[in-house]
Amino acid sequence: MPIRCSVCFVPEKPISPEVLKPKYVHGIFFSLLEEGLAERMHRGRVKPFALRFQRLMRAEEELDRFFLEVSFLQEELFPSFLSSLILRESQPTINGLSLRYLKKPYIKEENVKSYSRIYEEAQPRDTIVLDFLTPTSFKRGSFDYPLPEPRLIFRGLIRKWQIFSDLKIDLDLREVVDNHIHIAGAWIRTRKMELSDRAKFTGFTGRVVLYADVRKEAVLKWLNALAAFGEFAGVGRKTTMGFGAVRVGEPEPDEVSE
Repeated sequence: MPIRCSVCFVPEKPISPEVLKPKYVHGIFFSLLEEGLAERMHRGRVKPFALRFQRLMRAEEELDRFFLEVSFLQEELFPSFLSSLILRESQPTINGLSLRYLKKPYIKEENVKSYSRIYEEAQPRDTIVLDFLTPTSFKRGSFDYPLPEPRLIFRGLIRKWQIFSDLKIDLDLREVVDNHIHIAGAWIRTRKMELSDRAKFTGFTGRVVLYADVRKEAVLKWLNALAAFGEFAGVGRKTTMGFGAVRVGEPEPDEVSE
């Protein structure tokens, strides 16, 4: 059961967003975890969580507080995370500043969904609208690939679903996502961000409209379920550092394929 919650941090004095680089916010998150949970979260090539801190990535003024959203792709991780928050005695720090945090994370009802519910709520639509909220990129060799290629979007989501969900995809979607999903519209911009003091990341943000040239409702239902799952799992690389945050949007009349 994917779960997304939000933790509020209050620095001892207003902090510049320049200090809150993605790699360091990632480190703050891991500093909250007890050792066993941290090891479990870091194990394996496909991580069972994603982070989102959309406001930090566009902030220009100093912040007196900031929110870190955490998505868990395995339900059993959340109680351990909650326990880590409550039992931790010392405060995390960044750049020499202590960060006070609220020990009770905020959770919206719609951000707790079983895999079965995600699938059941999916409609068999041939038009899928994705709003990319934080820079999103894929990997091509040793380079960032900041373009919304449908095959790369869905192959990553399929992989995470099959690893973490108890409801397995009962169709072979590989040929569909490779050859039958097309970009019907894209209103995006690329952006280069500092990942840390020595590394940068290039990704795109904005709206992408995808059209699935498919007639089978069972296939369309799975594609829409995977898109909804993306709101928890994120899309592309570095989702554990806040990149690839996505939201499923409603198509405008001129965005729907005839």
